Amino acid sequence: MTVRGLGGAAGAFAVFAFAPAAATATAPPLPAAVGRVTVLQSSSASPRARRCLRRLREELTAGGFEVTVNEFGAGGEALWMVEPPSPRDGSIATLTLVGNPDEANAELWIVDGVPGGRVVVRRLLIPAGAETHEDEVLAVRTLEFLRASAFELAGRAPAAPATPAAPSGPAPSTPPVTVASKPPPPPVASLAPPPTGPVSFELGLGLIESSRALGPAFLPVARLRAEWLSLLETRVTVAGFGTQAEVTTPKGTATVGQMVGLVDLRMAFRHGHDLRPAIGVGGGVLRVNVEGAGTEPYQGLHGLRWVGLLDVGAGFTARLFRRLSVALEAHGQLAAPYPTVRFSGEDVARIGRPALFSSLTLVTPL
Repeated sequence: MTVRGLGGAAGAFAVFAFAPAAATATAPPLPAAVGRVTVLQSSSASPRARRCLRRLREELTAGGFEVTVNEFGAGGEALWMVEPPSPRDGSIATLTLVGNPDEANAELWIVDGVPGGRVVVRRLLIPAGAETHEDEVLAVRTLEFLRASAFELAGRAPAAPATPAAPSGPAPSTPPVTVASKPPPPPVASLAPPPTGPVSFELGLGLIESSRALGPAFLPVARLRAEWLSLLETRVTVAGFGTQAEVTTPKGTATVGQMVGLVDLRMAFRHGHDLRPAIGVGGGVLRVNVEGAGTEPYQGLHGLRWVGLLDVGAGFTARLFRRLSVALEAHGQLAAPYPTVRFSGEDVARIGRPALFSSLTLVTPL
Protein backbone atom coordinates (compact mmCIF):
# COMPACT_ATOMS: atom_id res chain seq x y z
CA MET A 1 0.00 0.00 0.00
CA THR A 2 2.82 2.38 0.76
CA VAL A 3 4.51 1.65 -2.52
CA ARG A 4 1.27 2.23 -4.41
CA GLY A 5 0.70 5.54 -2.70
CA LEU A 6 4.20 6.65 -3.55
CA GLY A 7 3.65 5.65 -7.15
CA GLY A 8 0.44 7.68 -7.29
CA ALA A 9 2.22 10.76 -5.93
CA ALA A 10 5.03 10.32 -8.45
CA GLY A 11 2.48 10.01 -11.24
CA ALA A 12 0.74 13.19 -10.13
CA PHE A 13 4.07 15.00 -9.99
CA ALA A 14 4.87 13.81 -13.51
CA VAL A 15 1.57 15.16 -14.79
CA PHE A 16 2.22 18.58 -13.28
CA ALA A 17 5.86 18.60 -14.41
CA PHE A 18 5.18 17.74 -18.03
CA ALA A 19 1.95 19.62 -18.49
CA PRO A 20 3.67 22.88 -19.59
CA ALA A 21 5.89 20.98 -22.01
CA ALA A 22 2.90 19.26 -23.56
CA ALA A 23 1.09 22.58 -23.89
CA THR A 24 4.12 24.08 -25.58
CA ALA A 25 4.46 21.16 -27.98
CA THR A 26 0.82 21.36 -29.08
CA ALA A 27 0.71 25.17 -29.54
CA PRO A 28 0.44 26.24 -33.22
CA PRO A 29 3.78 27.45 -34.64
CA LEU A 30 4.23 31.07 -35.61
CA PRO A 31 4.32 31.79 -39.36
CA ALA A 32 7.82 32.10 -40.78
CA ALA A 33 8.61 35.58 -42.11
CA VAL A 34 10.34 34.36 -45.27
CA GLY A 35 9.63 34.72 -48.97
CA ARG A 36 11.09 35.84 -52.26
CA VAL A 37 12.26 39.44 -52.78
CA THR A 38 13.19 40.91 -56.18
CA VAL A 39 15.87 43.64 -56.35
CA LEU A 40 15.96 45.79 -59.53
CA GLN A 41 19.39 47.21 -60.40
CA SER A 42 20.54 49.31 -63.36
CA SER A 43 23.66 48.26 -65.25
CA SER A 44 24.81 51.90 -65.08
CA ALA A 45 24.34 52.24 -61.31
CA SER A 46 27.02 54.22 -59.50
CA PRO A 47 29.48 52.53 -57.08
CA ARG A 48 27.65 54.09 -54.13
CA ALA A 49 24.30 52.68 -55.34
CA ARG A 50 25.79 49.22 -55.97
CA ARG A 51 27.34 49.16 -52.48
CA CYS A 52 24.00 50.06 -50.92
CA LEU A 53 22.10 47.37 -52.85
CA ARG A 54 24.78 44.74 -52.13
CA ARG A 55 24.57 45.41 -48.37
CA LEU A 56 20.79 45.22 -48.62
CA ARG A 57 20.90 41.83 -50.39
CA GLU A 58 23.31 40.42 -47.81
CA GLU A 59 21.07 41.48 -44.92
CA LEU A 60 17.92 40.04 -46.53
CA THR A 61 19.65 36.75 -47.36
CA ALA A 62 20.89 36.44 -43.78
CA GLY A 63 17.34 37.13 -42.58
CA GLY A 64 15.97 34.09 -44.47
CA PHE A 65 14.65 35.73 -47.63
CA GLU A 66 15.28 34.41 -51.12
CA VAL A 67 16.73 37.40 -53.04
CA THR A 68 16.55 37.62 -56.85
CA VAL A 69 18.46 40.36 -58.70
CA ASN A 70 17.11 41.67 -62.02
CA GLU A 71 19.47 43.99 -63.90
CA PHE A 72 18.20 46.24 -66.69
CA GLY A 73 19.99 48.35 -69.29
CA ALA A 74 21.38 51.86 -68.89
CA GLY A 75 18.59 53.40 -70.99
CA GLY A 76 15.76 52.03 -68.84
CA GLU A 77 13.88 53.56 -65.94
CA ALA A 78 13.73 51.62 -62.67
CA LEU A 79 10.07 52.48 -62.09
CA TRP A 80 9.09 51.07 -65.52
CA MET A 81 10.45 47.66 -64.51
CA VAL A 82 8.53 47.32 -61.21
CA GLU A 83 5.88 44.61 -61.13
CA PRO A 84 3.56 44.01 -58.15
CA PRO A 85 4.50 40.96 -56.03
CA SER A 86 2.55 37.79 -56.74
CA PRO A 87 1.66 35.58 -53.74
CA ARG A 88 1.30 32.62 -56.09
CA ASP A 89 5.06 32.31 -56.61
CA GLY A 90 5.98 33.30 -53.05
CA SER A 91 6.94 36.87 -53.95
CA ILE A 92 6.87 39.26 -50.98
CA ALA A 93 8.11 42.56 -52.41
CA THR A 94 10.08 44.29 -55.17
CA LEU A 95 12.88 46.73 -54.25
CA THR A 96 14.45 49.39 -56.47
CA LEU A 97 16.67 52.43 -56.03
CA VAL A 98 15.28 55.70 -57.42
CA GLY A 99 17.85 58.45 -57.99
CA ASN A 100 21.63 58.59 -57.69
CA PRO A 101 22.88 58.90 -54.07
CA ASP A 102 26.27 60.13 -55.40
CA GLU A 103 24.64 63.33 -56.67
CA ALA A 104 21.60 63.99 -54.47
CA ASN A 105 19.22 62.34 -52.02
CA ALA A 106 17.80 59.06 -53.34
CA GLU A 107 14.99 56.76 -52.23
CA LEU A 108 14.57 53.01 -51.81
CA TRP A 109 11.12 52.04 -53.13
CA ILE A 110 9.50 48.93 -51.61
CA VAL A 111 6.52 47.61 -53.60
CA ASP A 112 4.79 44.98 -51.45
CA GLY A 113 1.41 43.38 -50.97
CA VAL A 114 -1.00 44.01 -48.13
CA PRO A 115 -4.03 42.01 -46.95
CA GLY A 116 -6.94 42.25 -49.37
CA GLY A 117 -4.90 41.81 -52.56
CA ARG A 118 -3.76 45.44 -52.65
CA VAL A 119 -0.30 46.78 -53.47
CA VAL A 120 1.40 49.69 -51.72
CA VAL A 121 4.65 51.55 -52.28
CA ARG A 122 6.79 52.59 -49.30
CA ARG A 123 9.86 54.81 -49.62
CA LEU A 124 12.98 55.01 -47.46
CA LEU A 125 15.30 58.03 -47.77
CA ILE A 126 18.95 57.49 -48.73
CA PRO A 127 20.92 60.71 -47.99
CA ALA A 128 23.49 61.86 -50.52
CA GLY A 129 27.08 60.88 -49.77
CA ALA A 130 26.11 58.56 -46.93
CA GLU A 131 28.73 56.19 -45.51
CA THR A 132 28.71 52.45 -44.87
CA HIS A 133 26.99 52.88 -41.49
CA GLU A 134 23.93 54.44 -43.16
CA ASP A 135 23.82 51.53 -45.62
CA GLU A 136 23.71 49.04 -42.73
CA VAL A 137 20.95 50.99 -40.98
CA LEU A 138 18.91 51.07 -44.20
CA ALA A 139 19.38 47.32 -44.73
CA VAL A 140 18.27 46.51 -41.16
CA ARG A 141 15.21 48.77 -41.46
CA THR A 142 14.23 47.11 -44.74
CA LEU A 143 14.63 43.61 -43.24
CA GLU A 144 12.46 44.48 -40.23
CA PHE A 145 9.81 45.99 -42.46
CA LEU A 146 9.65 42.97 -44.80
CA ARG A 147 9.45 40.61 -41.81
CA ALA A 148 6.51 42.57 -40.45
CA SER A 149 4.80 42.52 -43.85
CA ALA A 150 5.30 38.74 -44.15
CA PHE A 151 3.86 38.16 -40.66
CA GLU A 152 0.89 40.37 -41.50
CA LEU A 153 0.16 38.52 -44.74
CA ALA A 154 0.53 35.14 -43.03
CA GLY A 155 -1.70 36.19 -40.11
CA ARG A 156 -4.51 37.32 -42.42
CA ALA A 157 -4.40 34.13 -44.55
CA PRO A 158 -7.59 32.04 -44.21
CA ALA A 159 -7.23 28.94 -42.02
CA ALA A 160 -7.62 25.52 -43.62
CA PRO A 161 -11.06 24.01 -42.89
CA ALA A 162 -11.05 21.17 -40.35
CA THR A 163 -11.80 17.69 -41.69
CA PRO A 164 -14.75 16.16 -39.81
CA ALA A 165 -14.25 12.74 -38.24
CA ALA A 166 -15.64 9.82 -40.20
CA PRO A 167 -18.81 8.46 -38.56
CA SER A 168 -18.85 4.87 -37.44
CA GLY A 169 -20.94 2.40 -39.37
CA PRO A 170 -21.74 2.21 -43.05
CA ALA A 171 -21.36 5.34 -45.10
CA PRO A 172 -24.61 7.07 -46.03
CA SER A 173 -25.71 6.97 -49.63
CA THR A 174 -25.99 10.76 -49.88
CA PRO A 175 -24.87 11.99 -53.33
CA PRO A 176 -21.83 14.29 -53.36
CA VAL A 177 -22.53 18.02 -53.39
CA THR A 178 -20.54 20.18 -55.83
CA VAL A 179 -19.60 23.59 -54.47
CA ALA A 180 -18.71 26.32 -57.00
CA SER A 181 -15.24 27.70 -56.45
CA LYS A 182 -14.79 31.43 -55.99
CA PRO A 183 -13.28 33.07 -59.07
CA PRO A 184 -9.75 34.38 -58.57
CA PRO A 185 -9.42 38.13 -57.99
CA PRO A 186 -8.51 40.23 -61.03
CA PRO A 187 -4.78 40.86 -61.48
CA VAL A 188 -3.45 44.04 -59.93
CA ALA A 189 -2.28 46.56 -62.50
CA SER A 190 1.33 47.59 -62.44
CA LEU A 191 2.09 50.78 -60.51
CA ALA A 192 4.88 51.81 -62.84
CA PRO A 193 4.20 54.11 -65.82
CA PRO A 194 4.22 52.47 -69.25
CA PRO A 195 7.62 52.49 -70.97
CA THR A 196 8.19 55.12 -73.63
CA GLY A 197 10.17 54.83 -76.82
CA PRO A 198 13.40 56.62 -77.72
CA VAL A 199 11.67 58.92 -80.27
CA SER A 200 9.99 62.15 -79.15
CA PHE A 201 8.10 64.95 -80.89
CA GLU A 202 8.40 68.65 -80.08
CA LEU A 203 6.09 71.52 -80.96
CA GLY A 204 6.42 75.15 -79.91
CA LEU A 205 7.44 78.68 -80.83
CA GLY A 206 10.79 80.17 -81.78
CA LEU A 207 12.22 83.70 -81.91
CA ILE A 208 14.84 84.51 -84.57
CA GLU A 209 16.84 87.72 -84.94
CA SER A 210 18.99 87.57 -88.07
CA SER A 211 20.01 91.24 -88.12
CA ARG A 212 19.72 94.27 -85.85
CA ALA A 213 18.32 96.26 -88.75
CA LEU A 214 15.52 93.75 -89.35
CA GLY A 215 14.46 93.01 -85.79
CA PRO A 216 13.01 89.74 -84.43
CA ALA A 217 10.46 87.41 -86.00
CA PHE A 218 8.39 84.63 -84.45
CA LEU A 219 8.43 81.19 -86.11
CA PRO A 220 6.50 78.00 -85.22
CA VAL A 221 8.92 75.17 -84.43
CA ALA A 222 8.53 71.40 -84.93
CA ARG A 223 11.20 68.85 -83.98
CA LEU A 224 11.72 65.10 -84.06
CA ARG A 225 14.13 63.80 -81.40
CA ALA A 226 15.74 60.34 -81.25
CA GLU A 227 17.84 59.01 -78.33
CA TRP A 228 20.58 56.63 -79.43
CA LEU A 229 22.38 56.27 -76.10
CA SER A 230 21.74 57.59 -72.62
CA LEU A 231 23.91 60.61 -73.52
CA LEU A 232 23.48 61.20 -77.28
CA GLU A 233 20.48 62.59 -79.17
CA THR A 234 19.79 63.38 -82.82
CA ARG A 235 17.20 65.97 -83.82
CA VAL A 236 15.57 67.31 -86.96
CA THR A 237 14.19 70.87 -86.66
CA VAL A 238 11.91 72.83 -89.00
CA ALA A 239 10.90 76.44 -88.24
CA GLY A 240 9.00 78.78 -90.53
CA PHE A 241 5.69 80.27 -91.71
CA GLY A 242 5.75 82.87 -88.96
CA THR A 243 5.91 86.64 -88.78
CA GLN A 244 8.12 88.64 -91.17
CA ALA A 245 10.74 91.20 -90.25
CA GLU A 246 10.90 94.58 -91.97
CA VAL A 247 13.51 97.23 -92.68
CA THR A 248 12.52 100.73 -93.82
CA THR A 249 14.60 103.50 -95.41
CA PRO A 250 13.72 106.67 -97.33
CA LYS A 251 14.12 104.65 -100.53
CA GLY A 252 11.57 101.96 -99.63
CA THR A 253 10.61 99.04 -97.41
CA ALA A 254 11.78 95.42 -97.50
CA THR A 255 9.85 92.56 -95.90
CA VAL A 256 11.94 89.49 -95.08
CA GLY A 257 10.52 85.99 -94.52
CA GLN A 258 12.72 83.20 -93.13
CA MET A 259 12.58 79.41 -92.83
CA VAL A 260 15.13 77.22 -91.00
CA GLY A 261 15.87 73.51 -91.40
CA LEU A 262 18.45 71.86 -89.10
CA VAL A 263 19.90 68.48 -88.19
CA ASP A 264 21.92 68.50 -84.97
CA LEU A 265 23.69 66.11 -82.61
CA ARG A 266 23.33 66.78 -78.89
CA MET A 267 24.73 65.57 -75.60
CA ALA A 268 21.97 65.37 -72.99
CA PHE A 269 23.16 64.87 -69.41
CA ARG A 270 21.50 63.45 -66.23
CA HIS A 271 19.56 60.66 -67.94
CA GLY A 272 16.45 59.66 -66.00
CA HIS A 273 16.22 62.95 -64.04
CA ASP A 274 13.42 65.49 -64.21
CA LEU A 275 15.82 68.24 -65.38
CA ARG A 276 18.29 67.44 -68.20
CA PRO A 277 20.73 70.08 -69.56
CA ALA A 278 22.06 69.59 -73.10
CA ILE A 279 24.49 71.09 -75.62
CA GLY A 280 24.65 70.44 -79.35
CA VAL A 281 26.02 71.35 -82.77
CA GLY A 282 24.37 71.00 -86.16
CA GLY A 283 23.95 72.25 -89.67
CA GLY A 284 21.21 72.93 -92.17
CA VAL A 285 19.75 75.49 -94.55
CA LEU A 286 18.24 78.97 -94.29
CA ARG A 287 15.62 80.15 -96.79
CA VAL A 288 15.31 83.93 -97.16
CA ASN A 289 12.44 85.52 -99.08
CA VAL A 290 12.59 89.33 -99.64
CA GLU A 291 9.73 91.48 -100.94
CA GLY A 292 10.72 95.08 -101.69
CA ALA A 293 8.43 98.11 -102.01
CA GLY A 294 10.22 101.24 -103.29
CA THR A 295 9.24 104.91 -103.10
CA GLU A 296 9.30 107.03 -106.23
CA PRO A 297 11.43 106.90 -108.27
CA TYR A 298 12.66 103.55 -106.80
CA GLN A 299 11.05 100.24 -107.72
CA GLY A 300 10.70 97.25 -105.39
CA LEU A 301 12.12 93.85 -106.33
CA HIS A 302 11.61 90.24 -105.20
CA GLY A 303 14.42 87.93 -104.12
CA LEU A 304 14.74 84.33 -102.89
CA ARG A 305 17.89 82.61 -101.65
CA TRP A 306 18.90 79.31 -100.00
CA VAL A 307 22.10 79.38 -97.94
CA GLY A 308 23.93 77.00 -95.61
CA LEU A 309 23.59 77.36 -91.85
CA LEU A 310 25.89 76.37 -88.96
CA ASP A 311 24.26 76.07 -85.53
CA VAL A 312 25.47 75.67 -81.92
CA GLY A 313 23.04 75.60 -79.01
CA ALA A 314 22.40 74.84 -75.36
CA GLY A 315 19.31 74.37 -73.23
CA PHE A 316 17.45 72.06 -70.89
CA THR A 317 14.42 69.76 -70.83
CA ALA A 318 12.22 69.69 -67.71
CA ARG A 319 9.60 66.99 -67.06
CA LEU A 320 6.12 68.32 -66.28
CA PHE A 321 4.06 65.13 -66.24
CA ARG A 322 4.57 61.44 -67.00
CA ARG A 323 4.48 61.92 -70.80
CA LEU A 324 4.98 65.67 -71.19
CA SER A 325 8.10 67.84 -70.85
CA VAL A 326 9.09 71.39 -71.75
CA ALA A 327 12.32 72.38 -73.53
CA LEU A 328 13.94 75.84 -73.49
CA GLU A 329 16.93 76.48 -75.77
CA ALA A 330 19.15 79.23 -77.18
CA HIS A 331 21.16 78.92 -80.42
CA GLY A 332 23.79 80.88 -82.27
CA GLN A 333 23.70 80.55 -86.08
CA LEU A 334 26.00 81.56 -88.90
CA ALA A 335 24.90 81.67 -92.57
CA ALA A 336 27.40 81.02 -95.35
CA PRO A 337 27.26 82.80 -97.70
CA TYR A 338 25.09 85.31 -95.87
CA PRO A 339 22.27 87.11 -97.77
CA THR A 340 22.03 90.92 -97.76
CA VAL A 341 19.22 93.43 -98.22
CA ARG A 342 20.18 96.33 -100.49
CA PHE A 343 18.62 99.60 -101.52
CA SER A 344 20.20 101.04 -104.69
CA GLY A 345 23.39 99.07 -104.13
CA GLU A 346 23.69 100.03 -100.47
CA ASP A 347 23.73 97.19 -97.88
CA VAL A 348 21.03 97.79 -95.30
CA ALA A 349 20.89 94.43 -93.48
CA ARG A 350 23.09 91.35 -93.31
CA ILE A 351 21.16 88.19 -92.56
CA GLY A 352 22.67 85.42 -90.46
CA ARG A 353 25.92 87.22 -89.67
CA PRO A 354 25.33 85.99 -86.99
CA ALA A 355 21.73 85.10 -86.05
CA LEU A 356 20.23 84.35 -82.63
CA PHE A 357 17.50 81.73 -82.35
CA SER A 358 15.64 80.72 -79.17
CA SER A 359 12.73 78.31 -78.75
CA LEU A 360 10.23 77.05 -76.21
CA THR A 361 8.64 73.69 -77.05
CA LEU A 362 6.56 70.93 -75.50
CA VAL A 363 8.04 67.42 -75.76
CA THR A 364 6.08 64.15 -75.78
CA PRO A 365 7.37 60.62 -76.49
CA LEU A 366 5.96 58.67 -79.43
